[in-house]
Amino acid sequence: MKKITENLVLTIWEGFAFLFGLLAVCMCFIPAYFENGITDKSMIDIMMGDSRLGASPLLIVAFIFLIIGLLLSAGLVALLILKKGNEKVTTILSIVSMALTLFGSVVLACAIFVSGLDTINSSLGFTQGNWGIRIGYILVPVFGLLAIVCSYPAAMIILHHKDLEDKARKIAIEQECK
Repeated sequence: MKKITENLVLTIWEGFAFLFGLLAVCMCFIPAYFENGITDKSMIDIMMGDSRLGASPLLIVAFIFLIIGLLLSAGLVALLILKKGNEKVTTILSIVSMALTLFGSVVLACAIFVSGLDTINSSLGFTQGNWGIRIGYILVPVFGLLAIVCSYPAAMIILHHKDLEDKARKIAIEQECK
């Protein structure tokens, strides 16, 4: 049986991170908020505002960060496929991608509060079902967090190599003592 190489494993994990990041971005376009008498709003609609709400610069920045994290993940996949990166580049790209995806996902998960939709509508209206959240509001942070989890192996590659070196050094010292 062939031994699976470390590069292939990292490519697969980072490929899943890219897929989940892409899904997080796509979920920004499906309904995330409903209100009686008004058409459902997606995250994009919430961030761009309407006649009752202004545009939210923080949500726009969070969406841009989510896209940049996705692009960094795609770049890392390309580097791993072409075998052009080293462990430092892999670690840096993965950590930056994770940080940007985390920021974007968390801020977008608070979109109703950041945009002010919760203050426009009463809490009683939420309890009675006059307004609330749709599936897009849940799936954006879920897929963002899955992208972060899948980027973790690439982010820890330097530490993994250090652990392997320490283990080999420990075995060599034990062999010398015998």
